[in-house]
Amino acid sequence: MTETADPTVTTVTTDAADGDGAAQVEFTLNGAPVLASTEHPHLLAALRDEFDLTSPKDGCSPSGQCGCCTVLIDGKARVSCQTSMDKAAGSDIVTLEGVDQAEVDRMADAFAACGALQCGFCTPGIVMRTKALIDKNGSSLTREQASRHLGAHLCRCTGYIKVLDAVEALAHDEVPVVVQPGGVGSRGIKYEGRELSVGTRDFIDDMAVPGMLHGALHLSDHARADIVSIDTTAARALSGVVDVFTAADIPAARRVGLIHKDWPIMIPEGGRTSYLGDVLAVVVAKTRELARTAAALIDVNYEVHTPMVDPVRVIESDEPAVWELDGNILSTSTYSRGDVDAALAESRFTVEETFQTQRIEHAFLEPESTLAVPSGDGDERTLYVYSGGQGIWDDRNDIAAMLGVDQQRITTELVSNGGAFGGKEDMSNQAH
Repeated sequence: MTETADPTVTTVTTDAADGDGAAQVEFTLNGAPVLASTEHPHLLAALRDEFDLTSPKDGCSPSGQCGCCTVLIDGKARVSCQTSMDKAAGSDIVTLEGVDQAEVDRMADAFAACGALQCGFCTPGIVMRTKALIDKNGSSLTREQASRHLGAHLCRCTGYIKVLDAVEALAHDEVPVVVQPGGVGSRGIKYEGRELSVGTRDFIDDMAVPGMLHGALHLSDHARADIVSIDTTAARALSGVVDVFTAADIPAARRVGLIHKDWPIMIPEGGRTSYLGDVLAVVVAKTRELARTAAALIDVNYEVHTPMVDPVRVIESDEPAVWELDGNILSTSTYSRGDVDAALAESRFTVEETFQTQRIEHAFLEPESTLAVPSGDGDERTLYVYSGGQGIWDDRNDIAAMLGVDQQRITTELVSNGGAFGGKEDMSNQAH
């Protein structure tokens, strides 16, 4: 180990898989001095990927907007995805895993008993903010004061009222008694409410299995473009990359969807993109960051066209809005109750108008994530898929159809997701 002029930064020699002479920073983590690689894009990545601490959740890194990754840095609540490794050097960092167990239990009881969570993805970050506020203010912490600080946290589920109830209860040491549901009509805490509050119930991205590889997707740069060529040479050449897949590697069905199989899993060479989220390639690598780095190296040659964005004009167009789609109208619904023409004729006033409303984003905080675990060999090979979707049988059926295997060889387990609100009904990355 060679020390540099900066006492918080050291250079160590690591094995070839991780890179030689990687710089590291030193800080205190949950009461113990540690060294962490400076190659992480931010502190959150180091906490999760290097130290396996999963109570800080990754909802929006590195934008720092959702507050799910909040930890204590030198006693202050900070979003760890906005904290660089250089800034972390020499700091005292505490996650929920490092908080006294009695205090953790008390906070878990308060949030569960007050109903201060639903999906629970954002809650551990809020709990860390709560700890910082109470550590500083004690019983003098007011509801209004707490509400101002909760502006740093996004929560799609709760509306914050129950969250403030829990914060107040903790500040005044008046934690309600935790009551388990007793049957139909009884009142009790949410299932896994305590575990979700303090981040001990895993979401998919918190899970790990031995020998796990990581996948990253290369998305289209253009909403509407013909794919002339996809060059994966540079991505494949990167040390630690295991393989790169394109649509040409899909063995069977190339589309998924609930109502209609209209969603291409990947757009091939010769195909046409329909939106910026179209997937062109999947990189599989030994680490998350390496997979993302390699995915960015994929070179795609496009022939760019004007996007089709107006639904009225798209309906009238003979050109498919989605590649190889058979027409642009999914279905036509007609409703008639009673004698409509007579009712209109007898009406004192009639109004004919075209009404439009805004698009509502589902705004779930947990990004889509899937874990697939294979076992067996050859025709006996099976796949166990941990899915964050909302249709467990549909997920299984579409995955089996894509792979061209019997459905009995695919097992899907639905892992309760960090919000969805209908936004995860169609598959996202399960097929990939």
